[in-house]
Amino acid sequence: MIETGLKKLDKFLGGGIKEGLITDVSGQSSTGKTQLMFQICINALKDAKEVLFQDTTGEFRPERLFEIMQSWGMNASLLDKIKVGRVMNTSQQIQYLSKIPIKNFSLIIIDNVTDLFSFEYSKKEHYFEKNLSFMKYMHNLSNIAINTKIPIIVTNIVRTINNHEKPNLEKSINPYTHIKIILSKNSNGYLCQAFSPFDNVKFHYSITSNGLADGS
Repeated sequence: MIETGLKKLDKFLGGGIKEGLITDVSGQSSTGKTQLMFQICINALKDAKEVLFQDTTGEFRPERLFEIMQSWGMNASLLDKIKVGRVMNTSQQIQYLSKIPIKNFSLIIIDNVTDLFSFEYSKKEHYFEKNLSFMKYMHNLSNIAINTKIPIIVTNIVRTINNHEKPNLEKSINPYTHIKIILSKNSNGYLCQAFSPFDNVKFHYSITSNGLADGS
């Protein structure tokens, strides 16, 4: 079990991110999704194994990860245990995990899981093909999580459709994710909402130089 760094979220999750499950973290830009991934990544480094961080957008910032590690008093040499996989298209994203020995990892993070699919299948006539391809990919991720017991976290963007905010490819991703975490920002600050099949919780948080922190 891997702590998230947010005490209220960890309490809801029963201690943290569990083995063999897919956790979906979605939210608008600048709500702290990637920073939350960094926190979970750092906590996972306390294990002897490595962490796989698959970057589909080119926005992985090792300097920010290093900054958080320093503020937490952790040895910067642990950065060597993070394998960053930059993928440029859906074909690379789909095939990537089959080409590396994933059993060496204690955590797999995919940031962002839907972006390339939406980019490559942007036309309306590709809607069915996009969802079918993405669901096959998610099914494979689910099998990896179950068979290896490695926790997998995917991030997703929230889009505004007809004045309603919805996670991208929501109907295609929901059948394969066990925990859903939604980060948002409103006039009262940042809000985290977490959902499991049995319960849900919401609380405020802040974004600091040390990462995400529980709000008052």
